[in-house]
Amino acid sequence: MNLQSFMAEDFMLNDSFVRYCLQSNEEDVVFWTDWIARNPHKKAETDKAREWVLRLGVKLNAAEKLEEFNKLRAMIETDQVITTPRRNYMPYVAAAVLAGCIAFAWMWKKQPSGNVQVPAIAYKTYRADSARKQIVLADGTTVILNRNSVLQVPANYNEQERHLILSGEALCDVQKDEARPFTVSAGNTRVQVLGTVFKVRAYLFDSGVKVSLLSGKVKVAAADAARELQPGETLEAQDGRLIPGNFDVAREQDWRRGRLFFRDASLKELAAQLEYWYGIKVHIKPGNYPAIHFNGEFMNKSLPEVLASISYITNLKTVIQKDELFINH
Repeated sequence: MNLQSFMAEDFMLNDSFVRYCLQSNEEDVVFWTDWIARNPHKKAETDKAREWVLRLGVKLNAAEKLEEFNKLRAMIETDQVITTPRRNYMPYVAAAVLAGCIAFAWMWKKQPSGNVQVPAIAYKTYRADSARKQIVLADGTTVILNRNSVLQVPANYNEQERHLILSGEALCDVQKDEARPFTVSAGNTRVQVLGTVFKVRAYLFDSGVKVSLLSGKVKVAAADAARELQPGETLEAQDGRLIPGNFDVAREQDWRRGRLFFRDASLKELAAQLEYWYGIKVHIKPGNYPAIHFNGEFMNKSLPEVLASISYITNLKTVIQKDELFINH
């Protein structure tokens, strides 16, 4: 099966792709999220197919959507178009028109139905829940995974390609291998390198995906935009746009070593540093706070240890609820 030759109707009639659209199978969701990220030239076709699949099941739950899809697929594969409504709440007119269009396109192409199972790709999942974690990959690449982050590594990593899926934040020190480019997908943003040190931040509470380059060269792509970075430069991907900027390289080197320090930090600066360092959304509850001038240095300390020190010195109260930090006085 050559997925590169698939058009929208091919994807739509593929069982694995349908389960991805319906979010009904975790392995299929991971496979297609990864495949679409690595094949942006097919995104228009996969987006169209996903829209078709979802439109068939307006107001239906996942199981009902899958049932209706299977009926439609059987109808198309037998070159029949059934227009009688099956459920009084089904948008049967739209579905019938859509089915007719798909069936016409399918018969016109005269190709196999595409009802082929996509081989499942096994992934090893690394989680850094309460503290950062260092991971050494098969090629010698090291990844520092920040807390509240998840990294997915395919079982065939380093065989023909090196591709990772990230949710959260990670700093990658990549072993150079021109034959096997290294890529990281974070949402709709993709970072590709040959050998370099870079950091990707993609927490759900952030406004976008941020890529910072410490050394080497990387190419960042999001939607139809793409741009290369030089050391000391950063890009933030927001709504398909790439917003350039610069960052403090020394600060990132400190982050890499695990050295967190505060110099005469105000309450706002305390919150911003904790959010940056530990990958947690920080909220300062409204109120009249006394002036804060906090100084401190911590080496590879956990968030509770740092918070205990801050609370002892400043009398601030801190509470963690559902991976969010609340500061009060």
